[in-house]
Formats: sequence, structure tokens, C-alpha cells
Amino acid sequence: MTALTLAPPSQAQPETHTALAHATCSAVANRACVPALRHFVGHYVQRLGLSEDLRDTACLVASELITNAVLHSGSQSVAVLVGMERHHLIISVRDRGDWRTRTDPRHSPADDGVVCGRGLDLVRTLTDRLSLATGPTGTVAKAFLCTRW
Repeated sequence: MTALTLAPPSQAQPETHTALAHATCSAVANRACVPALRHFVGHYVQRLGLSEDLRDTACLVASELITNAVLHSGSQSVAVLVGMERHHLIISVRDRGDWRTRTDPRHSPADDGVVCGRGLDLVRTLTDRLSLATGPTGTVAKAFLCTRW
């Protein structure tokens, strides 16, 4: 992995962290980077003092988004930014690839036997919001997890 940057979280309690508390990490986009970047996200959430349940959810969300970038974008690298904004933990995953637009509807009968294809639905279920921005320089997937229950 390269470009590891940890910005110190604010000295306030976890529910009052500022938008400046963030961490970034990038890696070569291969299968080995998925657990490494997932661990990076989990470590950051742990440093913030957030709940174990939130850490587990953040790790699952990060795994799904990173795996999508590795398997489907064709990018040589993947970057993760994790941080706090008001009462949300935000996980952003950026690739520099060229995504192919799917022409068939998702979850058609032809999908019944496939192994992949449910990750973004899972992420949407686990998060308050998921945004996907695709452009000529790659894709950014950004997931928002509420830190207050």
C-alpha cells in the first residue's frame, strides 16, 4: 500500500468529530488489497472510539466497494478515504478505471446462478446513503453510515 495518511481525530467525543478527521490510503488494485484496505478502515473507526457494530458494518461496506473497484473497473489502483462529517462516517472508494454500463436489468432470471452482483444492494441496505459518480477519470463510491442510533 502507498500514500497512507492519518489525520488525527478531533479531541471531542466521537459523535462531535469535525469533517477534518479523515484518513486516506491507496493500493495497487488486486485481490490482496481488499483485506488490507478493510483493515485500514476498521483501524480508523476503532481510533475514533465508535462502536464495534459500526466498525464491523464499515468494514463490510468498505470490502464491498473495494472489491467492486478491483474486480470491475480495470483500474491499476484503488484509494479509500474514511472520515467523519457531522454524525456520519463516510467511506469513499475511488478507482481510475472505466466501468462498463450494464444493459440488462439487475437481478434478472439470468442472474439467479451468478456469484456476484448483490454487493451494492447490500451496501445500500447497510448505509444511510450511497452515491456513485462515474466520469472519465474513474469512479467514486461514497457510503454514509450514521454514527448515532
